[in-house]
Amino acid sequence: MSDLKKIGDLLILIGAIIGLIEGILTALRITTLAFLPYPAFGLDPLITGILGIIFALIALVNSGTIKIKILEFSNKWLIVLIMGILMYVFASGLGGILVIIGSLLLLVK
Repeated sequence: MSDLKKIGDLLILIGAIIGLIEGILTALRITTLAFLPYPAFGLDPLITGILGIIFALIALVNSGTIKIKILEFSNKWLIVLIMGILMYVFASGLGGILVIIGSLLLLVK
């Protein structure tokens, strides 16, 4: 089952990197990914992009890729799952889906 954990970690890494890129592009109002639908809830693209960047960073920290002590939590797969859902809702559809799938693979063990 360690193969599923490795695949889950890889999916979380790829999804969070895609989320960071989409968050930065959304914050800069670059519409190269405008074909990917996501609800904006009436928020400014700058705020939506910043939220996407924060959620992607929290997913990266809790997957163990980067170390930032203030963003680490104890129940890692649950936090990564919640961050994936928030990434999907706010700024990164594709990255959010990859993070959700990766966190569910971490749960399977």
